[in-house]
Amino acid sequence: MKLVVKDIIKETDDAVSLCFKNGNFFKKLKYKPGQFLTIHVPIEKKTHKRAYSFSSNPYTDKDLKITIKRVEKGLVSNYVHDYLKVGDKLEVDDPAGSFCISPESESKKQYVLFAGGSGITPMFSIVKSILTEEKDSKVLLVYANQNIESIIFHDEIKALEKDYPENFAVEHIVSTYQESKLNYHKGLATHELLDEIFLKHDLTFQDHNYMICGPFGYMEKIKEILKDNGITRDKIKLEVFKAPQVKVSGKDLISDVTIKYNGENHDLQVRGDKSILRQAMSNNIVIPYSCRSGMCSTCKAKCVEGEVKMTDGHLLSEDEVASGDILTCITYPLSEKVVIEI
Repeated sequence: MKLVVKDIIKETDDAVSLCFKNGNFFKKLKYKPGQFLTIHVPIEKKTHKRAYSFSSNPYTDKDLKITIKRVEKGLVSNYVHDYLKVGDKLEVDDPAGSFCISPESESKKQYVLFAGGSGITPMFSIVKSILTEEKDSKVLLVYANQNIESIIFHDEIKALEKDYPENFAVEHIVSTYQESKLNYHKGLATHELLDEIFLKHDLTFQDHNYMICGPFGYMEKIKEILKDNGITRDKIKLEVFKAPQVKVSGKDLISDVTIKYNGENHDLQVRGDKSILRQAMSNNIVIPYSCRSGMCSTCKAKCVEGEVKMTDGHLLSEDEVASGDILTCITYPLSEKVVIEI
């Protein structure tokens, strides 16, 4: 399916939102708040796929909107910022992702959402959906940024605070802020600051609906603080936009890898320092993928024979990993023979 770029909104110096008309009556894309859209971007006669979260919500926004932050040396993000224009058409995949909610009108929940930088994108969709569709639920958003100018959707968030004073509150953590005042806190996320924020909103660390999205280091810190307050990993939904850089050794290993997909066996040789997905793409073997950084689980598979190494920062649960589930984009062979099933 192709979508037409209807508008391009400059959110901050390094973030833009792409607005698309949502097809016609019979071909509308359906998505859940928090999910992402994979776009196909043609650059120099080659198509590149990237996944970006919806910042629109499916209940009150007629158009689709995804928000893209410029990444240093990021091929697609820089192309979008510098060359994409209104009227261009982009091929897209169906919306996907498990970092999402399904609002229930009768629910009465407390959501505690932690966003860092561009991690606000899916959170913004989620917040708006809760406020309009779960009118008895409450949302506390803790949003961290480097400076005031980098706060994406700053004015829109202020408007939501004003329109839903009983149901929505936001606490900003701004690392370069000069002084803490009102709901703006200078510095970084700490145990003491979160204790202060929870106390301010008369909350205790209980089984609320916790969600975290942002840079890896920020997410690890929030998980640590929540864990120290009795909130276990299985009670938190996570979405990581960028995995940490991990050095993988094993370039001297050549592994015979068999990929079983759609009733066919694909045999390839993979070096120990090359991901299975990357080698499959080099061999023109078409298997599912989207983000290529372990963030979306589109390339989920199962290792049924041999040993592999999956780098940290992914979204699979401990039970899934224990059962052999892997993400091919961040998985490397450790044994001379590996068999995976998709």
